[in-house]
Amino acid sequence: MSEKSKQEVSKNWPWVVCWLMFGATALNYMDRQSLALVQEPIKTEFKLNNEDFGWVMAAFQITYALAQIPAGFMADRMNVRLLYMVAVGWWSLAAMACGFAPSVLMLILMRILLGMGESFNWPCALQVTSRILPPAERALGNGIFNSGAAVGAVVTPLLVPPLTLYFGWRVAFFSLGVLGLAWIIVWRAIIRPEFNSLFDSKREQNESDMQAASMVYLIVPIGLAILSWVMLAEQLGKFRWWVAATVFFAALLLQAVVYQANGANRRTSWYDSLTQVVRMKRFWILVVVSVSVNVCWHFLVNWMPGYLSQDRGMSFLKRGLFVALPFLAADGGNLLGGWLSREVARNYQLTAARARWLVMVGCAAMVSSGALLGLVSSNVLAIILLAVMAMGTAGFMANYFAFCQEVSSRHTGLIVGLLGGLGNLFAGGFLPYAGQVKDVTGSFAPIFVIVGVLPLVGLGALGLFWGFSEPMAEGE
Repeated sequence: MSEKSKQEVSKNWPWVVCWLMFGATALNYMDRQSLALVQEPIKTEFKLNNEDFGWVMAAFQITYALAQIPAGFMADRMNVRLLYMVAVGWWSLAAMACGFAPSVLMLILMRILLGMGESFNWPCALQVTSRILPPAERALGNGIFNSGAAVGAVVTPLLVPPLTLYFGWRVAFFSLGVLGLAWIIVWRAIIRPEFNSLFDSKREQNESDMQAASMVYLIVPIGLAILSWVMLAEQLGKFRWWVAATVFFAALLLQAVVYQANGANRRTSWYDSLTQVVRMKRFWILVVVSVSVNVCWHFLVNWMPGYLSQDRGMSFLKRGLFVALPFLAADGGNLLGGWLSREVARNYQLTAARARWLVMVGCAAMVSSGALLGLVSSNVLAIILLAVMAMGTAGFMANYFAFCQEVSSRHTGLIVGLLGGLGNLFAGGFLPYAGQVKDVTGSFAPIFVIVGVLPLVGLGALGLFWGFSEPMAEGE
């Protein structure tokens, strides 16, 4: 980097980058959430019930989960400035293509491509904040870019229903994709090539990292996934897709544990990096946290419009307005959660990790309020509870992301990818299950009880096993 470029990188520059990633995250959520907002015309056009539509949503979620592995690995080893830009272009084109789907199968295929592209957002963004911000500032940086998810979730219900009402749901999909292409232009203009040294991988490159030889370790997980899909096809019906993906993920991690136990530690490929990650206790603690909070968040993103429509009887446009309010609260939760953990650490002389956990206790209590939704008759009170629930979930996630960055700086992208993959995998299996419960019981109330208490499980695992007096594992 030239001297002039170095001078331009002021102390405020990292925060400019965080706000740019905020924009990408907002677009990420706009593209994915649009499907939930237009579920009625899609269900009518393709003759789907709630469980069927849940699988259309799950197609994105499961693919997103599996793609987190290569996304995280690539974020650790490639220039993140370029990788991020390509990923945004990929998912924007996939979002536009959803508007041209002639059948439900083609729509599912386009959602699969969307999931592949969007899987890069969090590994890339967290890799960037870990490089340009010190540990004490990362929760706030994460809160800034992650709040884009809530902003996207606020803007989308205000934009998509009117577009759908006047031009059709296909035009709405196409319009959102165009915005992503515009973001690329801004990113290229502000994050110029002379800043590449800040975004290049800090790891030493090894040619064998990308060799096809390491891919042999995928044979067993893929084989078991296919076998489980075939054997359980009749018993599990459509859930066999989720079971196969889960078997693949579980077999991959178990195989890595055994591989490490045999003493091999060559550190030459993506698989060797995986074997190092799976022997970290803190990684497995965060697996529990990730699953618990992702199931809750993605249920809100995907089924809140359906809940307000089917359980609360709200009209198409009115529902869009009320869906925006809880996500506006979530935006505040992202920023407040990150800021509050920093202030608690400063004012009470606590470690950053302990301060984050204390903030997460309050956030989990807010999420638990959602369990009362089945008892509430007032629509106004229901929206308030949804807002409290969304704010708590977002604040919980902003601090959870900071814990992810303290497992190992060497493998941040891979760790985030694995954790996000597992969290989204379980969220993906939960979406059609939630639709099935609605079809059978006629209410989403039982599901709100489940998602209301789930973050307490992750909070308990973090509090009991993290070890707040232990140093960060930055060098592992």
